[in-house]
Amino acid sequence: MYAVLDDGPYAGEQVRIDPDATGRPPRTIELSDPGGDPRGYVLVGPHADADRWIYRRARGDLDE
Repeated sequence: MYAVLDDGPYAGEQVRIDPDATGRPPRTIELSDPGGDPRGYVLVGPHADADRWIYRRARGDLDE
């Protein structure tokens, strides 16, 4: 399954993710930004493709 990143420095990119124990996508994922700092992304909902899910940067992880 894949996370489609909706915003942030990697907007539009896809990242392979592992489902949780129930087979669903995780509610949150953490990725490194270009500078190496961790950034949280939250699940927004399903993508048009069945094995892809849309994630958006967590509100507290937005650049100021």
